[in-house]
Order: sequence, then structure tokens, then C-alpha cells
Amino acid sequence: MFSPSSIRNCRRLLLALSLALLPWQARAAEDWTDRLLIVANKTLPDSVALARYYAGRRSIATNRIFLVNCPQTLEISRLQFNETLRDPIERHLETRGWLARDERGAVRHNDCWLLVLCWGVPLKIAADPALKEKAAEQMPALFRRNEAAVDSELAVLPLGRVTLAGPRNNPFYKMEFFPPVSRRMMMVARLDGPNVAVARALVDRALAVETTGLLGRAYFDARGIQEPGHKVADDYFRAAHQAGRRAGFESTLDEKENVFPEDYPMTDVALYGGWYAGRLEGALGRRDFQFRPGALIHHIHSFSAATLSAGWVGPCLARGAGAAVGNVYEPYLQLVLNSQMFFERLLSGHNFVESAYAATPALSWQQTVVGDPLYRPCPFTADEQANRLEATRHPDLPWAYLRKANTLIVAGKESEAAGYLAEKNATLRSPILDEKLGDLCAKLRSPQEAIAAYGRARTGYKDTYDIVRVSGSLADFLQTINRPADALAVLDGLVRKYPDYEGRRSLVKSAATLAISLGDTSKLDYYTKLLPPPADAARAGKK
Repeated sequence: MFSPSSIRNCRRLLLALSLALLPWQARAAEDWTDRLLIVANKTLPDSVALARYYAGRRSIATNRIFLVNCPQTLEISRLQFNETLRDPIERHLETRGWLARDERGAVRHNDCWLLVLCWGVPLKIAADPALKEKAAEQMPALFRRNEAAVDSELAVLPLGRVTLAGPRNNPFYKMEFFPPVSRRMMMVARLDGPNVAVARALVDRALAVETTGLLGRAYFDARGIQEPGHKVADDYFRAAHQAGRRAGFESTLDEKENVFPEDYPMTDVALYGGWYAGRLEGALGRRDFQFRPGALIHHIHSFSAATLSAGWVGPCLARGAGAAVGNVYEPYLQLVLNSQMFFERLLSGHNFVESAYAATPALSWQQTVVGDPLYRPCPFTADEQANRLEATRHPDLPWAYLRKANTLIVAGKESEAAGYLAEKNATLRSPILDEKLGDLCAKLRSPQEAIAAYGRARTGYKDTYDIVRVSGSLADFLQTINRPADALAVLDGLVRKYPDYEGRRSLVKSAATLAISLGDTSKLDYYTKLLPPPADAARAGKK
């Protein structure tokens, strides 16, 4: 017989073993709300209001809000950082008993896993050339710098006084299990953006997506680089693209040097990764471009978050994205976010802040993490997601069916996926499902079914870019089955119907090429009039 105490001990041992063996997702029940501190700028009422709003929406106790008296500026000096942020936060954690050190100053207890900085808390710490540190002299010249992101510098707060120059290895990097393996550092994220309304919207978008799971398309913008020093970033995005496919997202990889062009029919973006543009341009730069609410973004650029009113991170959040990671100063490529790991963790059920820190090689450096840190965009499997949305007939149900079909395709079950889509679309009549059904039937060599599905999608879509995309797929397919006249009819319809489409010139060129091959002189004359002469020819004519 076992005594009650021995039974309790066995249960504790079994629980500990199960926690050690289970993957992170199964352990997400650990309550972050008792392990964080929300920090707001008391001199800005909007900052304080945001902190209280976040606490209310996430059911966080008000004693987890801490108000600091810090400058109302984007950039602060090292002295201002120490006096108005680092030191007051440290004292508060110690007073509350959430952080304790031994007599040598080493961390004995750290019960604060996460700091949440609110809009109005400074973003970055300026370089201080007067600050001289002996340890910095041993560093490579590139790292003898002491400017940093406020977030990344606060992450090392539990360590006490450390060398300020250069980066520090991140113990959370490639972390597999929860809770965090290291109590010597903390994760830090911010609710921020071009204005407080955007910062507040990040909370609402996160909570809304968590009820359904993230849905939409994934786009990864590599550059086709082969040079070893830079190829690593392309490799990250190739792997992230495959992770998106495995998770069931309609995932596209571009490997051209430039970003997706302005006329690229990019719509319904839920995941985006790319590099190397200093601001939103190409397809993302269109005036009317919007992300799916709650989209996850990472664009590699040295100064993608140098300010949140321009560049990359802030404008993406203003256009509907839910969370993004960026750099406030030059980080160097080897120390930027590992995009592969970031997206893989998000897609496997981790929350935003853990995904970001598990993919971050260095702390006390240049990275800022902007979004609701507790945001879990992918909490459900494809089957669970479809069932949840089906139960309420949610408007995004077609996206959930598309995700399920894509998981079947990745598993090599294309015929089963086509049957599944046809069955689900019998009552829905969704252009999203029709477009995918057209792609599948084209691949499975069912031409009549493919043409019919593409036709229904073209009629069902309302957005110009959706219509252009599916029409392009139809025209390409018609050419592969030796029906060039029908392909020309599709392109000709686009040219005539959408005179303001950014990519009209490329459509006209494609149509003209087909017209030449078919000997259709009337259409060719029409297209020729639409194509202005090249700039060099125009200048020669003036001479």
C-alpha cells in the first residue's frame, strides 16, 4: 500500500514528467497573465488608457500595470533609459517580490516572464560615444556600439549591470518548451504603432483572430541570392513558405530580386515575409492595400522599425496587420530574426512573443517586437478550425475549407482534396473554393471542370486583383490545352474592362503576343495603340 503522501509525490512526479515530454502547445494553459507586467507612460493619458484596456481585455489584474514617468520621445539617451525605465521597473519588480537576487547579485527568483510596453513608451536608446567599456575593446569593431532597442535592452534587465556595447546571446533562441528555460532574462513586446488607435487595434485584432484562427494567403518574397553571406535570408523564406504550405495556407514564394510588383494580384494576406525594401512598395505599397486583420509580418531591413510612423512595421500595422518584428538600428544580417523559425513557431500554435524570441539570436541589440505578445494566431488544427467555423456558419468558412484542402494536397491526396472542395462548395458557391478547384482540376487533367470552376470564380470575385489572378490562371490553362483563341478572349476582356489596373500594360503585351500568333490584326491594332513607344524611341522621334 502507498501512503497518501507517497501517492501525492508520485502524482507530482508524473505531472513533471508529462510536462517535460509534452510539446509546447499542450502546455499553453500556463497563465501568462500572472507572469507579466504592463508598462505605460504616466505623462500620456492615452498610454495609461491603453494599459488599462489591455488588462481588461486579457483579464489581467490591475496590479500588473506599472506607470513610469518617461520622456514622450521616440529616442532617449542611455541615462534617460536607466533613470526612467530600467531602474524604476527593476525596483518595482523587486518590491513586489517578482524578482530577487542573491548576495552576489545573481538571479535567485524571477517570476516576471514578460514586459508589455504601451504606446508612449520610448522605442530606442541613442548611441552614447562618451560611454567607454573595457569589455567592448575585445569585441569585433562592428559590435562596439551601445545604441539599442528599448525592448531588447529591457529583456536583459534581470542580469543586473552588464556590458552595454554589442549584442548578448539570447537564451530563448530555438526554445522548444514552455515555460521559458531561462529566468535570467525576460521577453519584451510592445503595443504600439503610428498612433494609439492602431496600438489599441492590435489587441482587438488578436482576440478576434483567436476565436477563429488565422486565415488567408501567405506570401514570401525571397531575392534569388546565391552569395553565401546573404543566401541565409532567402533560405529562411523558402523554409517559411514550406511551413505555410504544410499548415494549409495558400502559400506563394517569389524569388526575383525585386519585391512583388505593384500589379501583382496579392490579396487576403495573412502571412508575409520578405526583404529588402526600406518602405512599403510594390504590391504592398498600393494605396488601397489592406492585410487580413491580424496578419503576421516580417520584413528584413536594417531600419524597418526606426520609426513607427514610416518604414515597414508601423505602416503594415496601420493597414490591418496584427503583429510585426523590426529593427530600430542596424542589426547586421546574422543577428536578425530567423524568419523560418518565427513562422514555424506561429503556425504550430505558439504565441507571438514566444515565436519572436525563439527566433531571435541576440538580445541587448536592435530588435523590437510589436503586437499583442499573447496573440496565438494558429490555435487550431485545420479540422478543428473548419468544425468551429462550420458550427456558426462564419463568413470565413471558405478559407477554413481551403486550408483543409491544402493539407490534403500536401499529403499527396489531390483527388481527395478536389472531391472535398466540390462537396463543400456545392452549397457555399465561394469563388475562393472555385479558384482552388480550378487549379486542382487543371492539374488533374479535368479540363471542362477546371474551366467551369475558373469561370465561376471570375464571376464570384468582386476585387479586381482576385479577378485578374484567376483570369490569368484560366488563360494559362487554356493555352496548355491548345485553345489560344479562348485564352486571348480572356485577356482581351481584362484589358477592356479594367483600364485603370496597374498591370494593364503587361496584360496588353501578353494579349498582343497571342494576337500575333493567331493573326488577329484587328485586336493587334487595338493593343498597339494602347502601348506607348519605349522612351528611347520617343526621344529619337523628337530628334
